[in-house]
Amino acid sequence: MKLFHETNIKFYSKKSQPKICIISDIHFSYQITNKKLESLREKLEERKPDYIFIPGDLIDSNDMIEDESEEKRLLNWLESLGEIATVLISEGNHDTYKLASKEHKEKTGDQWEVVKNTKFISHVNKLKNVHYLDNEIYEDKKIYVLGLTLSAHYYCLFASDKKKKSSPTGENVEQLLKELDELDQKKITDLPKNKLTFALIHSPCHLSDFRVKAELKEFDYLISGHMHNGLVTPVLDELWRSDRGIVNASKHLIAINTRLSRRTLSEGLIIAGAVTTWHESVGIFHNLNVFYPSYFMTLEFTKNTQYEKPYISRKYLNY
Repeated sequence: MKLFHETNIKFYSKKSQPKICIISDIHFSYQITNKKLESLREKLEERKPDYIFIPGDLIDSNDMIEDESEEKRLLNWLESLGEIATVLISEGNHDTYKLASKEHKEKTGDQWEVVKNTKFISHVNKLKNVHYLDNEIYEDKKIYVLGLTLSAHYYCLFASDKKKKSSPTGENVEQLLKELDELDQKKITDLPKNKLTFALIHSPCHLSDFRVKAELKEFDYLISGHMHNGLVTPVLDELWRSDRGIVNASKHLIAINTRLSRRTLSEGLIIAGAVTTWHESVGIFHNLNVFYPSYFMTLEFTKNTQYEKPYISRKYLNY
């Protein structure tokens, strides 16, 4: 049996009252079947959202869309989501690289070769009602959304970064602060007061750092993925309600900001589980997906003061 796992959260809001679905870490590749994509699209359509957020790792690597037919398959699916709601996509680490050639690997020691697939991004942005936010803003009458792109240096993707990194997590908080400082400050300050404000930031790893929180304090919510629910299996997920998981995306054990919890919600941090927990890049381990559901999330904002303390429910759905 194959499962979806949906987390429903109801919030009180005196600003706007949108409904938002979040799907993260799709890791599109040859192993992501049309049946899975169509089932996910159907589940999203049933929720009747105003917006669909995809906070990174839309693709597993740029190798996965080199074949025109595969790129078209993904674009057609995104186009179908745009017929349901406004789709807002931010960039993840997997969206920015491909497997390094033998020559590149021998020269640099890097496992991955960082690329900026501007052609694909352009194709996405030509789709109706679909927006790829590469350090860009989407704004309408209800919401204000920043799609923050974290660089390859932040993720320590280069061998040189691993030698000089200042963070034990494999993600560099000093680099994150530097990139926030270099960002056009108009995008993160003086935000509209009458709209809900969101920042789509793929990795939540350092979003509880007091310096990062100070930089992003004007956002109502930070939306992340990246952590794949800490590889926590469904039974353990029900028993162990914590923001920690077994292992985070940087291969560190029992780290904070790995799963959604009351603590992360109180900080305005929403961490989505992965649509694809074990992706193509991990090789034969992707067969472990049979033990994990595909996660998605529905956020509802209401004027009902009953939800001043967010209400969270979870359920499993067949596909």
